Amino acid sequence: MQVFTSVIVLGLCFAAFVLSHIRDYKERKVASLSGIAQVIATNSVSTLQFQDNEAANDILYDLKKISPEIINAAILDQEGRVFASYVKAGADSFQFSPPKSASQTNEFRNRELLIFNPITYNNEMLGTVCLHASLSEMDAFESFQYRLSFMLLIVGVALSFLIAFVVQRYISKRILNLVGVMKEVSETGNYKMQVQDDYKDEINTLTRVFNEMMDQINISLQKKDEFIGIASHELKTPLTSIKAYLQVLDSIEQTEPNRQYVKKTLDNVNRLQQLIYDLLDVSKIQSGQMHLNVTKFNVDDLIDDTIASFRFVARDHTIIRSGEKINQLITADRQRLEQVLVNLLSNATKYSPNGKKIIIYTGKRGGQLIISVRDFGIGIPKEEQGKVFERFYRAKKNSILISGFGLGLYICKDIIKRHKGKIWIEGEDKGTSFYVSLPLDKEG
Repeated sequence: MQVFTSVIVLGLCFAAFVLSHIRDYKERKVASLSGIAQVIATNSVSTLQFQDNEAANDILYDLKKISPEIINAAILDQEGRVFASYVKAGADSFQFSPPKSASQTNEFRNRELLIFNPITYNNEMLGTVCLHASLSEMDAFESFQYRLSFMLLIVGVALSFLIAFVVQRYISKRILNLVGVMKEVSETGNYKMQVQDDYKDEINTLTRVFNEMMDQINISLQKKDEFIGIASHELKTPLTSIKAYLQVLDSIEQTEPNRQYVKKTLDNVNRLQQLIYDLLDVSKIQSGQMHLNVTKFNVDDLIDDTIASFRFVARDHTIIRSGEKINQLITADRQRLEQVLVNLLSNATKYSPNGKKIIIYTGKRGGQLIISVRDFGIGIPKEEQGKVFERFYRAKKNSILISGFGLGLYICKDIIKRHKGKIWIEGEDKGTSFYVSLPLDKEG
């Protein structure tokens, strides 16, 4: 029954696969030849207007070099008479007639394709370009698709029979172990995990291939991170120049709507610049080059300065500080901690478009500084709260409504981790609260 079911399912899948590829092949041919017909129609306007039959024939004879599969072509005038024609050497001539309707652009006839494209000028119909192409290579294409599908079907049936024959308890245990590692990799994104298996059989081969694949993924990720770092670094300099010129233009342009256009452009440049900075930070994190510039400073100054500067950006939200004044020093990278707070505040405003209030709480608990940023927005489901700190991960219902790349919280988590602190999330339906815990200096 398992093999029979596999045959039915695989047969249906491969049938859909073949039909889909044949349909795509036809669509590509139509698109390609329609483009050629459109170019010919554009170049034939003047030949019809001036009745230059020789020039029209020259245009059609260029098809010999451009598209060898076209065996006949013609330019019809307004009355549907042949104004110019082309017949490929060795091919029979074809009797063209105007399309059956104005909306008809192509027609398949066995292994042949007809393309029609109107020739217009100032909304006046001057004539029609007709192309007749041979699809003889379609037989070879279909034959290859059928052979490939049949071979894949045989392989699938053989594997199904083998699995049904050899599945035993110890094999199942090893397979489940491999599946468990795969699930953990997919959930955590930790591609450094390896599966240990000491047997010498097919499952061991599968395990070895999986481990090699993980190694290749790690190498690919390293190369991708290197590319992101280099590309981001190279983009930063020209983007800074663009932003500088836009700022100058914004200061001198007073005419509307030009001034509004400049402001919108500048806003998008700022968004692009922030993305580049995030990508650079991610690259530094992945390569181990993220370093902290540690100094001593007052926690309250950091909180108050961040709130004051962010209020200029989030004019539609009221930012309220609650809790207690810390009045204590902290040894940390002030700029990086400010980056964390700005990111949390930015997320709070972005994901609470209807909630106009954001609360920043500060307090002390067992020698730890506690900071929370609470919004009253759409919230994050509990099953996703542990994943929002992963690189490029975004909550499912939020990713549809609000743009973003899922980098900010990943960077925040790494910054807090480097400060020997913790960051976590609470809340689900009526807003979200992000908490940060950092060690305070023992002296006041």
